[in-house]
Amino acid sequence: RSRRDPPVVFLLPGQGAQYPNMGRALYDAEPTFRAHVDACAEILDGRLEAPLLDVLYPGPDAEEEAARRLRETHITQPAIFVIEYALARQWMEWGVQPSALVGHSVGEFVAACLAGVIDLEDALDLLARRGRLMHDLPGGGMLAVAMKEGALRELLPDDLSVAAINSPTSCVVSGPHGLLDAFEAELETQEVSVRRLHTSHAFHSAMMDPVVDTFAAQVALKALRAPQIPFTSSVTGGGITTEMATDPPYW
Repeated sequence: RSRRDPPVVFLLPGQGAQYPNMGRALYDAEPTFRAHVDACAEILDGRLEAPLLDVLYPGPDAEEEAARRLRETHITQPAIFVIEYALARQWMEWGVQPSALVGHSVGEFVAACLAGVIDLEDALDLLARRGRLMHDLPGGGMLAVAMKEGALRELLPDDLSVAAINSPTSCVVSGPHGLLDAFEAELETQEVSVRRLHTSHAFHSAMMDPVVDTFAAQVALKALRAPQIPFTSSVTGGGITTEMATDPPYW
C-alpha cells in the first residue's frame, strides 16, 4: 500500500462507555448510519424489553431513564453492537475498508459479523440472549488497574478474576462488589491508579461461568463461517483462526 492508501484497523470496544444519544449526530445526518441502526432495531424488536431507539435516542425528558436502561446489560450489549456495526458500515460506505479488526467482548461479535463469520440477524439474536443470561446473574463490578499482570496476580484475592490484560501495565479486575471494594481500597493505599468501569456485572470473571454452557448451546444453533477479514482473538491475543471462529464454545 502507498502512504496515500494506508491499511486501516477498526477497533471495536466492549461495554462500559455507553451513553444516551451516542451516534446521534450521525443518525440525524447520515442516511447509511441511520439505515443500519434502524434495520438492527427492527431485528431486535420483541427481543428487548424496550424499543432500542427509545433507549439510544430518547427525548429531552427521558434521558435519565435511558441512561439507567443503558446500564442494564441486556440492553447495553445489543445497543453497543448496533452503534459499532452501523459506524463500521458508515466508514465502509465512505470508502474506508478495514484490513483487519480488533474487538473486545461485544466488539468481537461485531468483528465476527463484519468478517462474515455470522449473519447480522443471528449476531443480534445472540447478543440479546447473551445480555439476558448475564443480566439474570448476580451483580458484580469491574476495576481498571494500572499494574503489570504478574504483580497484580500476586495481590489478587481468590474470588476476583483478571478479566482483561489491556497493555503490559494495565489490567481489568472483575468480581463481587464487596471483594472488589476492598481490593480497590487496598490498591489506593498503595497509590496504584484504579478506575471503576460502568458495568452492572463482573464480566469475564468466574461469575459468568453458570451461563457458559447455555450460551454455547445457543451459538451452536447458528451458522458460523471462516472469517473473510482478519481479526484478533481476545482470548489468545493472536489472529482468529477458522477453527476458533466456528467453534461455539469459543464464543
